[in-house]
Amino acid sequence: MCWEIVDGKETSSVAVDLSTLGVRIERPYLGGGTMKATQLEIEIPEIDELMWCKGDATFDVLVQNNAPAGGPLRLTRRTGYRLTAAATRDMKRLEEYVMEADRARRKRWYTEARAMIGRGGNVTI
Repeated sequence: MCWEIVDGKETSSVAVDLSTLGVRIERPYLGGGTMKATQLEIEIPEIDELMWCKGDATFDVLVQNNAPAGGPLRLTRRTGYRLTAAATRDMKRLEEYVMEADRARRKRWYTEARAMIGRGGNVTI
């Protein structure tokens, strides 16, 4: 989860991609533009910690979405923010999460690749 703080109001969204450099969020489009610099509150997955940071918008696009997540206008807004300011403690926690998630992803990939090789399957890298 992620919340944007714009004009003192929180807008909730889903953080779909999180790294040590930035975050990509999605939420129903309800009109209006995107602020260049925004205060963000990001929930770091798996450790249930919130971090406060400043983010600069790097992209903002609308995508057709007929599912309920598209909201009343059936549009989803995707915005990328580059993280420009945060507490050192929060950035260290975020880095730990990102590194651990990458380590787990690689371990799963290698385990699946070994299993495929053991069964005589082809592995494409």
